[in-house]
Amino acid sequence: MNDKVRFFITRFEELLNHEPEPGKYFHPRAYRNAAVRFRAHTGHKCEQVQRVFNTSACPLHSMPARAELIEKTGLNPFLYPAHLLPGCDLLSDSGTTTMTMEQWAQLLLGDEAYGSNEGFYELNEQIGITFGPEWRQDLNQQEQTLFIFHQGRAAEHALFFNLARLLNKREVPTLARAISGLPDRTGVFARLHRQIERLKRRTGVEPKFLIPSNGHFDTTAANIADCNIIPIDLNCAEHRSNNEQFLFRGNINLEELNELLTHLPAHIPLVYLTITNNSGGGQPVSMENICAVQRLTAEQKIPFFFDACRFAENAWFIKEREPGFSMKSLTEIVRQMFNCVDGFHISLKKDGLVNIGGALVIRQDGQFVRMPEYRQLLANLTDYQILTEGHPTYGGLAGRDLKAITEGLRTVVQEEYLKTRIEQVRRFAWRLESYGIPVLKPAGGHAIYLDVDRFFAGMSVDDRDYYGIAIVALLLIAGHRLCELGVYAFELEDVSQPRNNFVRAAVPRLTYEDEDLFACVEAIRTVYENREQIPKVEVVYGSDLPLRHFKSRFRFV
Repeated sequence: MNDKVRFFITRFEELLNHEPEPGKYFHPRAYRNAAVRFRAHTGHKCEQVQRVFNTSACPLHSMPARAELIEKTGLNPFLYPAHLLPGCDLLSDSGTTTMTMEQWAQLLLGDEAYGSNEGFYELNEQIGITFGPEWRQDLNQQEQTLFIFHQGRAAEHALFFNLARLLNKREVPTLARAISGLPDRTGVFARLHRQIERLKRRTGVEPKFLIPSNGHFDTTAANIADCNIIPIDLNCAEHRSNNEQFLFRGNINLEELNELLTHLPAHIPLVYLTITNNSGGGQPVSMENICAVQRLTAEQKIPFFFDACRFAENAWFIKEREPGFSMKSLTEIVRQMFNCVDGFHISLKKDGLVNIGGALVIRQDGQFVRMPEYRQLLANLTDYQILTEGHPTYGGLAGRDLKAITEGLRTVVQEEYLKTRIEQVRRFAWRLESYGIPVLKPAGGHAIYLDVDRFFAGMSVDDRDYYGIAIVALLLIAGHRLCELGVYAFELEDVSQPRNNFVRAAVPRLTYEDEDLFACVEAIRTVYENREQIPKVEVVYGSDLPLRHFKSRFRFV
């Protein structure tokens, strides 16, 4: 075992000997625990675990044994067994929500009919209530506009796969030819050229289309690229300059978007906004920015879509921070946001407050449906859904799941829920800030983001030493699971700063208390205060693979 790893094991073990410090609170929680499970009662036997994983002791209770298992799983947090994690599992907020008792009650009422189950009609009705009546599928029309999937990733794949099949019939020059000789006032065409070359090296095919966004998340970008379409991120200038006073760092760069729309309209089938902007630090998008994108896309008759995974959290920030919205209800704000777009896909495992489910929803009177070539896409999507997920009225989900989603969409726009959610993440960030640990500010809605570049400010580090991976592996030894979303995940080697180089701690909804998160803070503090001892990491497997951070294996040097 690496000597530097042993050093951190000793420091982490010392933390466990400290007496807890009482917190100070003035408001009670908005909910109470109705069911709990002790970590020690996970049903496993230490001797059996030790034998199965061939470790010196049980990794749930022993840090050295945990370090052994982490090395066996290639320092990859996605490969570490969740049931052997004693601390906070902050790998993702997707599908990790603790559902409400109302949702559990709905599970018991599920209608498991194969076709046209009761849950479908209730979900369709609730979509109209939450997002606006124009989003409710018209049951008197033959065309389907609500496409249910088992998760958001399947929904986005359905859209981009079927969209690409239509685009292949469109006669346009390659992107490389289209941007050749264009004036590049903002630098966006230089970035686009680099992405064209990278995708061409991977596929051997010249791309012709691009989909701009404020920040595609990893799987969204991968699904787009898999269709030989360029996913390009247009972070706003305030985010790039790390302006911590700017309250909507998730905004899209309107100048760059306008430049792309002006010069390349035939090459842009859709424009996307991710709300909130996950890859950009969980930052919200302002209503002003949303409306501006709607105006720009409408001028070019290009459909405008949301990646709506955290729509309610985005609405909360608009209510809290944007002038003119403090007196509006969250439902009013959500409806105003969605009145600007022609469609959205959503992982309901986030702001649907459930453990499984996703959807693609097309507005019946939107630009997308008005375009003849895209209207045919509705029928293609129905065929695709039947082939891959099942009947359109259940879309790969059990009837009970549809009822739980319906209840989740009711709960997620309640102020008492969102206030509890946002303020917990904010306290997590404040605690880290109080120790001088560099986090992205202001805090987003679902996670805190350690700024890896500032984490090592003043130190000589090389991108290919993958210190973000090392931070995650060390914290896993301490018992807390985070995720690198930076140099390795987004292939940012040699990309100059500022850049989105983060380690993310995504907070599952209604799952942890401050005591849990603050214990994680102390482990992060230990790593930060001893950062000169952090070992380098090398890639053992997977550096050339797409979505490599899910599959790669590493080792400490």
